[in-house]
Amino acid sequence: MGYNGTETAGDEAEPVTVGRIFGVHGLSGGVKAKVLSDVPHRFDVGQNLYIGDESYCITSSVHIPSAQVILKFRGVDSPDAARPLVGQLLTVPLAAVPSPPEGEYFHYQLLGLRVLTEEGEELGRITEILETGSNDVYVVSGDAGQVLIPALAEVIRKVQVDEGQMVVRLLDGLR
Repeated sequence: MGYNGTETAGDEAEPVTVGRIFGVHGLSGGVKAKVLSDVPHRFDVGQNLYIGDESYCITSSVHIPSAQVILKFRGVDSPDAARPLVGQLLTVPLAAVPSPPEGEYFHYQLLGLRVLTEEGEELGRITEILETGSNDVYVVSGDAGQVLIPALAEVIRKVQVDEGQMVVRLLDGLR
């Protein structure tokens, strides 16, 4: 099962988080941000991102290693103007998020899902998604502790986003 993208949101009514500003860059008001989106062109010049309810237009964008980007926003022209943005989430409206291909899901759709075994045992909820080289791993937290569930077709049997649950087949060694 492929899972396209890393955009995250709390629920369907909230904006979708696509990045987090973690520092000021340079003397012209640039910021460094951690990229939390796989959507192409999300951080291109001319795109609008939101911090809270305020829209910011990207005037310069340079991708750097480790899923980071240096952004310059229209109207943010000095380190003093950029400093209050540090620590803020970059978001887009839910309507700006493309639909994933059939059978694939964005992280925000999976976080919080109840996880059940094929036998009906409730394991808990997906609280975190770890991105590894080969496949994602879902951290499921419940009354019995944490279970790590690899995002593999033989393990993930059914994803029911509308019902708020995922059904899994626990292979030997997963507990």
